[in-house]
Amino acid sequence: MPKPSRATYPCQRVAFPLASTFIAYILGIGATAVALRRARKRLNQSRYVVAGVCIFVGLASAWLTISIDSRQATAEPFVPPDPANLPMGIAKGIHPGRVAWAHNPDATDWDGSSDYYWDENHTDANIVEQMMSGAVRWLTGELTNVDAWDALFKHFNQNHDKDDVGYSPGEKIAIKPNLVEHRRHADYDNYADLAPVMLVVLLKQLVWDAGVPENCITVCESSRYISDKLFYRCYALFPDVNYTETNYYTEAGYDDIGADPNRPPVEPTDVNMIFYSSINIKDNNEPIPPDKLPMPFVEADYVINLAIMKPHGSAGVTLSAKNWYGCFCIKPGNYRDNNAHHSLSPKTLPEYEQYRVLVDLMGHEHLGGKTMLFILDGLWGFPRVGKSGSEPEKWGYPPFNNDYPSSILMSQDHVAIDSVGLDFLRAEFADNMGGDGVTEGIDDYLHEAALADDPCSGTFYDPHRQIGDPCAVRLASLGVHEHWNNETDKQYSRDLGTAEGIELVRCTAALDGDVDCDCKVNHIDLTQMSVEWLAEDGPDSDLDGNGDVDMSDFAILADDWLKCNLSTQD
Repeated sequence: MPKPSRATYPCQRVAFPLASTFIAYILGIGATAVALRRARKRLNQSRYVVAGVCIFVGLASAWLTISIDSRQATAEPFVPPDPANLPMGIAKGIHPGRVAWAHNPDATDWDGSSDYYWDENHTDANIVEQMMSGAVRWLTGELTNVDAWDALFKHFNQNHDKDDVGYSPGEKIAIKPNLVEHRRHADYDNYADLAPVMLVVLLKQLVWDAGVPENCITVCESSRYISDKLFYRCYALFPDVNYTETNYYTEAGYDDIGADPNRPPVEPTDVNMIFYSSINIKDNNEPIPPDKLPMPFVEADYVINLAIMKPHGSAGVTLSAKNWYGCFCIKPGNYRDNNAHHSLSPKTLPEYEQYRVLVDLMGHEHLGGKTMLFILDGLWGFPRVGKSGSEPEKWGYPPFNNDYPSSILMSQDHVAIDSVGLDFLRAEFADNMGGDGVTEGIDDYLHEAALADDPCSGTFYDPHRQIGDPCAVRLASLGVHEHWNNETDKQYSRDLGTAEGIELVRCTAALDGDVDCDCKVNHIDLTQMSVEWLAEDGPDSDLDGNGDVDMSDFAILADDWLKCNLSTQD
């Protein structure tokens, strides 16, 4: 029986009907056995009518028992077990539980067949830059990028036993991009992948707005290459950034490790390990071997998780938590064998209340525990992970309306951003998440992470020590989880006026007079226009696009004066 404090947990709400089904199954088997025993006894007594009735009852009971089992085995679209707007866990962030959503349909444009979707011709870099700038401001509530990044650093330091200070020169930042399809340097295809412009824009903000020296930033992908389509765009602007890539590809046909001195292999640490909080239940109950972590994450003072938003064939979804799978300094086959990658996924363990390896990754002090910002690349709508069939697809539900999602999600709450990303994906792909029919247990890792201090599975989550270590310390809640009310309104609990749960803030349409793209027309826009007054050659304040800043632009600004489009409502 569950503890009374867990009675309202979503996992317990799932467990109750499952438990009742199991009880019904046992009772059905028992009833069948009793009926058939009585039928045999009556046959021996030559009481054929009564024996026939008992046989009929036994067969009916057996049929009902089998039907219970078959109904449970029938795959159906993914439907979260917890009702809408039922938050669990403890919200994180300057504005607890806030997820910023930037959406602009003009950011992407691809006909679905010609050249590559990620090419510069199909992504408007200026719009993506505006979206990223808007998202970091909406997330923090600040009016400028400089102030927004300063607020992020200060909040992180305050919550990591540091002083109320922002970024200090010399501190290191590690960026973890999701480059799962970067199998070679010259890797050109249309498979699901991180949009190169996302990393370029992020580096611009870190260097130009946050004031981080290039040589203090490391882009680290220890399980894949950093392919040419991404590397050269970043290197052209930021040659002093450290770009480190896989340290394990040696198979024939792949590039030589260290072939490009500007993309050296990642060095693993021999001291800092990630330990797994459960035994390998798919392999004779043996402990899952610990893994070495990449040195850039161990040495970093701050981490930024730059992930992709897409379904996945075994995990159900790839979001910021799944992005940590690229942080192992070993060949992929090794961690597939020891269960850290596939065997504990919803595809193989669809039931709820399971140990989820993602929670260990989310809670490790050098991975999720060191992350100051989580970003989801939702510019292109990918239907699945992998190669064939993973090309972008347009989404049907509003506000996308048969267009690419053209979105960026950003949060300081690891659990909240994945909860929102999951809701976006399931609204489009719930019938067949990842193309492999994964429709159960997909959000179980979010339940476990939100309730890591008292999870439904009963797991003692501590990724810093081996199982049984007397010095183990259970993880605290890693963030807040809930599902939105519906795919049209997309409202979470804080959007509905409560003091708990997730808050989804977004700008739904551009204001013509919004010079600085913060979804507000105020004195900052007027100040920028004054600085650029009568300037030519395409300044930001040229709102009518005639080539200079004059009274016609001022009239546009005046028409939108004090309007605000930053809202939690559509």
